[in-house]
Amino acid sequence: MANAKGSVIVGPVKFLRKRKDQAREVLPQELLSYLADEVRLSSWYPEKHFEGLVRAVAKLMPMPLAEAIEAIGAAGAHEHADVYGDLLRTLESSSSLFALWGAQHDSGELRGTTETPTRARVSLVGFDSPSETNCLLASGYIRGGLAANGFEDIAIEKLHCMVRGDSLCEWRVTWKNPDATPVTPGPRRTR
Repeated sequence: MANAKGSVIVGPVKFLRKRKDQAREVLPQELLSYLADEVRLSSWYPEKHFEGLVRAVAKLMPMPLAEAIEAIGAAGAHEHADVYGDLLRTLESSSSLFALWGAQHDSGELRGTTETPTRARVSLVGFDSPSETNCLLASGYIRGGLAANGFEDIAIEKLHCMVRGDSLCEWRVTWKNPDATPVTPGPRRTR
């Protein structure tokens, strides 16, 4: 069973603690303890708890659920850009956008392959806890990573999904860079 790091859990927990009465109405019973218990940043928590906390936050946001979950993913990417600086030099697997996945989740690997200066594929392979919530979070995170680095007109198309029975989750991402500076293409991978 997959786990998420406390450092990724703490954001949703802080949001919910500021709205405890509302949070109690949307949190599943098994997650109510997060409203009071300490969250250790370096500890691991069940990935399903992270998903449940994110869904509760999304239910309290003034937008449709799927849109809210993607917005949470995008906000996470913006926060990482603030902390880590240049989050995205390339959409290759060696960029910090992808390295951060392993720091937050103990399962799966986020990989990227640049196809053209304005198009890439992003894959999540070997993840033990696929769900619609995690797919929406990843879509928002990818979009947010690009937006935090000045890219515009970002479009994300879901190509494959483990929830639908595929062996991986994979997205095609396209964008415009207003400075006309292409994302640095890395070595092409063959499938």
